Amino acid sequence: MFSDFRFSWDRASNPQTTTVNSSKPPHFMTGTRSTWADSITVESEKDVESGTVRRPGLLDRLTGMLFKARTLKHDQDPDVVSVQPERLPAWPPLHIEKRAPQCCEHCPGQRKKRKRDRILLILLIIVLLYLIGNTAALNVRTFPLTTTSPSSSSGSSTATTLSADEQLCLSEFNINAPANTTLYPCSTCFSVLQGVSESYLDAHTQDAQEIANAIQFCSLRSMFVEADSTGQNQLTTGGWMQSVQFCGWTGVQCNTSGKVTSLQLTFPAVPTVIPEEIGGLTGLQTLQIVGNTEVPAGALPTSFTNLTALSTLEFQSTAITQLPNSLFTSLKNITTLTLSENAQMGSTLPSSLTDLPLQNLVVTNQALQNPLSVFVNSTSFRSAMKLLDLSTTTLSGTIPATISSLSSLVELHLDNNNLTSPLPTAFPAKLELLTLANNTQLSGSVSGSFCSLSDLQDCDMQGTALKAAGSCGVCQFS
Repeated sequence: MFSDFRFSWDRASNPQTTTVNSSKPPHFMTGTRSTWADSITVESEKDVESGTVRRPGLLDRLTGMLFKARTLKHDQDPDVVSVQPERLPAWPPLHIEKRAPQCCEHCPGQRKKRKRDRILLILLIIVLLYLIGNTAALNVRTFPLTTTSPSSSSGSSTATTLSADEQLCLSEFNINAPANTTLYPCSTCFSVLQGVSESYLDAHTQDAQEIANAIQFCSLRSMFVEADSTGQNQLTTGGWMQSVQFCGWTGVQCNTSGKVTSLQLTFPAVPTVIPEEIGGLTGLQTLQIVGNTEVPAGALPTSFTNLTALSTLEFQSTAITQLPNSLFTSLKNITTLTLSENAQMGSTLPSSLTDLPLQNLVVTNQALQNPLSVFVNSTSFRSAMKLLDLSTTTLSGTIPATISSLSSLVELHLDNNNLTSPLPTAFPAKLELLTLANNTQLSGSVSGSFCSLSDLQDCDMQGTALKAAGSCGVCQFS
């Protein structure tokens, strides 16, 4: 098919077709055509130079037939096989130039937005780190306290160190309680911290203050816990349990040392019972609880005697039961006692009451056996009592003849009772206000007695059968 085998290629400098003749094939293979097999035999350069001719073999014949079948041009015998590559058009110039960056009208806004986003991201990371740290601290700190004997090093403090339980309770209050006041284990830590030795507290004033804060917090929290849902909602509105800064809670007042000095609660924001933990408020000077005649109820807890700083105590409209006789043996500093509308409190007052240096005693709107004869025999009452109000207590009997021994008395309210005659011939010389109104069993003529008191400013005898024998100053009779 071929008489000559030629090659051509595209040169970079001159893209023309170059034909290579088989008669002079320097450094290339030379091919010969087989007329009987119609195939090409490719001879190496070495065979051409030596003059030897290799006969076609089976492979050569098979190759020839395949080539003939493929090309379907076995009847043609071109002398030259030219390989002409297609010329590609030249690429147009890119015209790339260095240009100064240009800023669109929105670029400043975008830069500000990116800066703001970075700041927000940083703040978010800080908040997340804080929350993670606090959670980790909570998980580390919150575990059951060990129960040990007083002699154990983990259960009792010394003059220089806290026990393990005491240190844990203190750390819990400082680290976790500010984040969630409900998680602090008052049920355990209240008694644990109360057991810290006085020697340690004296030697470590900062820890002593923090321990006192934790104890007071638990005492007030117990009042919150004992309130019903309506009471808790009311207390929450007043800031209760929103933080450990209890001095800012409604009804709570503290002194400059951080001690709770006053607690005033009014229904519905009152506990259903007075909790045992109230004894932790050792700095309390004023306690006023006004209920709805049904709550608070029950007896006072035994820890109530721990309130030795108490000077003013008021229970109004409660269901508290009778006060213990020995109650005021411990509460020696009370100067004002108010008991009003406490139907479950009984008709007698604690016998220890007359040992107090009371200046103001108000017992009204509840049943009471006549205590006047006991009062006038009390040494402390004689010198200290300024206000005595026993109105609307169903008092019966007579007013003691020695009532004038209450030399400091300024106000005496005995109205709306069942007192009977005769009246004493003398009343306390400093008396400014006297009311015996609505004692329907009082009768007779009044001569002298209270009519001659020089400091008397208000005198009410209406609703009685008393009559003035002569001039009776400012006194009013019906």
